[in-house]
Amino acid sequence: MDDNGVISLCIIDDIKSVVEGLTSMNWAEQGIRVAGAAANGEEGLEMISELLPDLVITDIRMPRMDGLSMLRAVLECHRGCKVILISGYADFEYAQQAVQLGAFDFVVKPFTEEDIMKAVLRAKAEIMEERSKLFTLREMETRLRESLPVLRQEYFALLVSHRTAWEQAAARWEFLNIDLNPQGFVVMLIEIDHFQERAAELSIREVELIRFSLLNITQETIAEHTRCAVFRARHNRYLAVMNDCGPVSAVEIAERCCRNIERYTKFTVSVGVGGRVAETSELPDSYRQANRALSYHLFTEGNAAIRYDDIIQTGSQDPLSLEYKDELLLALRSGNVSRTGILLSAISETLQSLVSRQNPDYLLSLYDELAASAIRTFYELVPYQDIQPLIQRFRSIQGTAGLQLASLQRQLLELCTEGAGLVRKNSLSEGQKVIYEAIDYIKGRLSEDITVGECAAHVHLSASYFSSLFKKVTGVTVTQHVTAERIQKAKLLLVEGVQVQEVASAVGYEERRYFSEMFKKITGQTPSEFRAGYHPDRREEF
Repeated sequence: MDDNGVISLCIIDDIKSVVEGLTSMNWAEQGIRVAGAAANGEEGLEMISELLPDLVITDIRMPRMDGLSMLRAVLECHRGCKVILISGYADFEYAQQAVQLGAFDFVVKPFTEEDIMKAVLRAKAEIMEERSKLFTLREMETRLRESLPVLRQEYFALLVSHRTAWEQAAARWEFLNIDLNPQGFVVMLIEIDHFQERAAELSIREVELIRFSLLNITQETIAEHTRCAVFRARHNRYLAVMNDCGPVSAVEIAERCCRNIERYTKFTVSVGVGGRVAETSELPDSYRQANRALSYHLFTEGNAAIRYDDIIQTGSQDPLSLEYKDELLLALRSGNVSRTGILLSAISETLQSLVSRQNPDYLLSLYDELAASAIRTFYELVPYQDIQPLIQRFRSIQGTAGLQLASLQRQLLELCTEGAGLVRKNSLSEGQKVIYEAIDYIKGRLSEDITVGECAAHVHLSASYFSSLFKKVTGVTVTQHVTAERIQKAKLLLVEGVQVQEVASAVGYEERRYFSEMFKKITGQTPSEFRAGYHPDRREEF
């Protein structure tokens, strides 16, 4: 068979003149090539077996092997071949039988060149149609083979996300030719350390080469010990599902991945290792555990493996209060870069001293809270076009999973100090600086009976000018601001479970009843009703 639209033809007849006449026809003009000719059935069959033509024209009666016997033999070994039989009138029923056996057509003697050409062209049309279908099928099979890695990746993404019993997974598992035993699994998540920062200046080609090489090293390392499937999970992360059946433990394999990647590349990885599960339906459990273990690299420098079973499993998280948060926001508002750095260092030291007892997600949420508060402050005080590049840069790095605590602290420090510098550059007026100093003074004295005169005296202004300037800068009066700050502090204390009388005293109200009336006027609830929303088991009557 030719692939350029030409079909091959063999002619078999024991009458020499018939062979010569058929061979001399203008086949080339019709895209047909005469591949060979034979004078009897045996020679014809041998020729067909060797040349595998698309089409055969043969007499139905020949010495040594008749056309019907040859037809049976041809269709046995070369089913794609079309056979046109030449028959006399006396052989008409014989020819019909041949068509029933699988011959394409028959032409009755005496025939003209036109009769033969019509039959051959009909056969060619069918051959070309079959060839087109076969090409399409092969093309689809090629595309399927090429897409199998992607299909496997997508399938494993589903298996680790949704519980799938083996009875449901088996057919697709076999279709995708997954080279894993269907029982006994461990899931690992591998993340490239500091990849987003280090890859920022690289071209897409360089990034892809790095990701490909790390994937290969990981696959080869695991494959030395057990069957595995390793895929890209996201830009800087890989998912590995392996059979847990060898003498080397999963965490030892993970550590060898770390060592090999460090040895053969300029990168390191952090690995989270899930627990062993028996069935495909339990893969989401191991995946979730691997993800959890990977999050604990917040406290490491990377280039290590952490096993889920080694994590200290605790109950609820002991609350951490960010006692410097309000001071930090005031420093940002005043554009005080040095004070901002000092306060962030104090926050970092506090959190660093407690990391052994902290849940990484909880700790990340605290940093997210600080970052979100700082970003809101900058949007309020700095023109959008000036502050947006800084915020965009921070968010692109902040969104990187697996960021170590030291990197996280450094990124937040850069955001806040650069932002504070932009605040100063856009400069608060002297009047604003005075008011924010007064706000800081008020915040530290909410439990006292603060007067407008005391606040004005603290910033060396007359009471009347101070009141006017305060309203201009903040949009509210001094009294309104003090009340709002007291109510906000009262809410925090109530949520923490402090008794109402103690809360009233802590925010400067000697009379609990007056405090309750003021609280309800502003919030729409009494203090006890507000607290009951958070602690329904603690109720207090008035």
